[in-house]
Amino acid sequence: MDVESQLLEIERKLWTNDTVFYKHSLTQEAVLVFAETGPITRSEAVEAIHVENAEGRRWTQVDFDHVRIARLTTATCLLTYTVAARRESDSSAMSALASSVYVHHSGAWKLA
Repeated sequence: MDVESQLLEIERKLWTNDTVFYKHSLTQEAVLVFAETGPITRSEAVEAIHVENAEGRRWTQVDFDHVRIARLTTATCLLTYTVAARRESDSSAMSALASSVYVHHSGAWKLA
């Protein structure tokens, strides 16, 4: 599987709110930035997912568009895309611009 496919597979699965996958796919030092929260740590992100899952707030539709991957180094990539995502309880999708930096670490791509 090529790098683009690998990174998109990881990114799509992160949208499923699987806490075990999140813990496995993010570096220990990962920083996530959301409009609602600003910057948060890996542990804060995992805790937020626990809360969302407990409240039954899951994404049921997630569509990526305008996907681009820039290879910054042999072990670092920047993934950018637009996303339209809808939760089960929402009548319409929200849209956002997204970017993720991945590093190849210990034989696997990890979100930094």
